[in-house]
Amino acid sequence: MKHLFLLLILGSLSAQVRIGEIKSITSSLNVKAGVSDGNNLFLATSGGLGKYNIKSKNYFVLTKDEGLDETDIDAIHIGPNGLIWLGGKNIVQIWDPYQEKIVKQFELDIEKVSGFTNYKNMVYGSVKKNEVWGIMEFIFSDNKIYYRDFYSRDDVENINNIVTFGEKILIHTNFGLIAGNPHKEHLIYWTNPYPLLGNELNAINVNGDNLSLITPNAIYAINLNKEPFALVREDKKIKSIHTVLVVSENNFLAISDSIAFQINNDKIKPLFLNDGFKLKSIILNESNIWLGTNLGFGLIEGSSFKHFADNEPIVSSPYLITHLNNKKWVMTGEEGISLNGWFNLTRINVPNNISSNLNLAKSTIDLGDHFSDLLSYNNKLYLSLVDSKSGGIISLDYSNGLTVEEIFQTSKENNNQLYNVDIIDIDKKNNLWAISNNNSNQPISIFSENQFRHISLNETDNLLSNNIQTITVDNFNRIWFGSSSNLIMYKYTGNAIDPSSELWHKELIDSDFSSRKALNINVSSKNKLWILTNIGLIFKDLQVEEKNPIKSTGPLVDNILRAYFPNVSFNLSSKIRFDSRGNIWVTSQTDGIYVLKEDGSYWPDINGINTSNSNLLSNWVEDVTFNDDEGLAYIATNKGVSILRIPFSNAKKSYNNIEIFPSPYRLPNEKPLTINGLMDNSEVKIMTLNGIVIRTIYEDEINEYQAFWDGRDKQGTYVGSGVYLIAFYDKKGKSSITKIAVIRQ
Repeated sequence: MKHLFLLLILGSLSAQVRIGEIKSITSSLNVKAGVSDGNNLFLATSGGLGKYNIKSKNYFVLTKDEGLDETDIDAIHIGPNGLIWLGGKNIVQIWDPYQEKIVKQFELDIEKVSGFTNYKNMVYGSVKKNEVWGIMEFIFSDNKIYYRDFYSRDDVENINNIVTFGEKILIHTNFGLIAGNPHKEHLIYWTNPYPLLGNELNAINVNGDNLSLITPNAIYAINLNKEPFALVREDKKIKSIHTVLVVSENNFLAISDSIAFQINNDKIKPLFLNDGFKLKSIILNESNIWLGTNLGFGLIEGSSFKHFADNEPIVSSPYLITHLNNKKWVMTGEEGISLNGWFNLTRINVPNNISSNLNLAKSTIDLGDHFSDLLSYNNKLYLSLVDSKSGGIISLDYSNGLTVEEIFQTSKENNNQLYNVDIIDIDKKNNLWAISNNNSNQPISIFSENQFRHISLNETDNLLSNNIQTITVDNFNRIWFGSSSNLIMYKYTGNAIDPSSELWHKELIDSDFSSRKALNINVSSKNKLWILTNIGLIFKDLQVEEKNPIKSTGPLVDNILRAYFPNVSFNLSSKIRFDSRGNIWVTSQTDGIYVLKEDGSYWPDINGINTSNSNLLSNWVEDVTFNDDEGLAYIATNKGVSILRIPFSNAKKSYNNIEIFPSPYRLPNEKPLTINGLMDNSEVKIMTLNGIVIRTIYEDEINEYQAFWDGRDKQGTYVGSGVYLIAFYDKKGKSSITKIAVIRQ
């Protein structure tokens, strides 16, 4: 089970992943649709393709690590030859359950897929393409799959489902049902085959010669070539139904958001009710009824529901992420907070009969609408809340799960207003700073032990407005605010709650170009104030002089300010982060993530890291954090977390933790032998047992703490089978030696 093995995967990342390789962490809890081949359930989830073996109860989720190009799957279908068709944003993918791999995929400017159906050994999908809905046709020929055509209909604003009934395809549109034969007439000529039932439609489904139509007022059963028959009329429960499944003639299953129904002649009987689950889909396997929900899936057993969920994060689309300590890290999203391990704290109601595997608890305080900022300090986690009744900031203990320790209440303009904090930071004297942009009177709050202070705009010499977009602290303990086209510096002496003196100072972001706005700011360990603007990344070298704090601005080319990444689309959600080597990482919601090394060069190159040059889950990147000991970057995207092995980590102090993989090393091999955990400025020698050097890997060939050997000697020939010595040493005289077995095949 993939998610049960996440801890093992994370533990093995330090030894078994090469620089540049990525592992995916997704949440498969949101089960949107499902199908069964008798032995397995195949589930369309927000985190990939779920496969549940009914007999063994093994659950596995396929992500980009297993070859999926898109992991957020909306539609799933069993097509000809038992192939599994997956529809998601931008793509149709076809997975072969026998070879267990993607065998074909189609992008074709697809924006959304809502369903598939088989028709005469062809597959049709209901698809939105270039902002227009229609049906997409795929054909099979010589055991290959081809895209044939797309038939659009301009008056359709949405297609909810597509099914085959006899010689016609039926599609559920925003204005009701339309049907036609795709081999005889274009989609524009399709009409409603049952106009007397009206144009409002909740759901449709087909099983062989039996069709179910659910309107707001009635549930209809239609046998092929016969007139519609109303199984149930004028029942209030009908209006809530959004999905129906035909079991047999006049025997249906259906779901609303929280109720599963059994439907037959004149009866609509609730089978299962639980407000804690949001029901998304029904899957029938033999006589067993399975439900897909927002919190995993489950089996209806009598009047109860047996819930299945893995130990995985509830957060599927993280906004914020930070590494803690002892290999712990945490992320936040609209669902709540997920601490790897996994422990989940949520704002939603938790069902009583939820699987204990999920490790899900509801917060005892109001977490508000979402979290706006996140930081870790002195073994505590601080979160700023938006639209909370409880407070503006909370601190949590993460030593054993997630426990709220303290609530910080920022200033409010009136008693009915919700707490709303946009940004937080902690200065060098352990004071917690908070910005509340919904407070036009006192937007700045400071907390120190049991004391607090709220700062009004008047107290800033009116240099600040109530639209503070970003905040950071420099190495001289001066607070910097980014506001519009200005930078505002604040320096206090003594106690921040009751300072003996204070200074407010304004600096222009760009004296020559007032349109340059500060989206995010951050100060490096070398006291460079990095400023991410709407037209690229710039910096200001800081100095101790309080009335002249900026020494210089850069980068300059021919004495003209030229930003890094000037053509990348950044916004107020973009962030600046630093790894342990002082390299600058900048996030984008459209183009992935960019890395500027401290020396001004790019890594891996100027194009950064995106879905076209890596297995990054998505180009929509919200945040990044680092495990500096292991050399890992945790990249939070709107599809989950991509864990990237990077060549930047804390310097190794010895050769005691050298790891070499794979072992034994088999030749020939597409992947090189990896030597992991080298000290800075190392060289490596590959030798025979009698000490003859057959290959030297020099310092400039080594990727920071990882070296690679392709199994060849100095002449470029593969070495033979045997045991070889690998020696490593640095310029200061430290050295070590180990053995590796090579098998020449």
